[in-house]
Amino acid sequence: MKLFVDRGNPETAMRMAKNMMVSHFNTSKNDKAVLEIKENSLTRTQRQNKLFWMWMTLIGDEVGHTKDEMSEILQQAILGESSFPSKLDGADVKKHKRAKNLSIVEMTRFLEQVDIFAADTLSMQLPRPEDLYWQSMGVIE
Repeated sequence: MKLFVDRGNPETAMRMAKNMMVSHFNTSKNDKAVLEIKENSLTRTQRQNKLFWMWMTLIGDEVGHTKDEMSEILQQAILGESSFPSKLDGADVKKHKRAKNLSIVEMTRFLEQVDIFAADTLSMQLPRPEDLYWQSMGVIE
């Protein structure tokens, strides 16, 4: 369970946290739990991730691939690969770069490249995060 709170409303957060703990212990067989407080630094990445998968679905539907296949194709095409020497035999080991390992700034650049690919190669206009239709569909927060 996660509870998102803001500085301006600690009373509501405390009440919600108490309710979550009661709910947890009512449904769990364990007598202990861990509460953790950390900064909410993933919001933008989560939005980028939702946008990425929506775009992979739309592009995949257009060209006849699943979203997972489209993800592999575009990650390989745009992000490429890195390599390092094996300590076993010195051979060059190639590793495909993955979007899940990108920073927020790198993911932004990657999404821009996906958008350019869709426009130039497929003549597709991909929806934008600020498009209210997609927000109302729950696809983009």
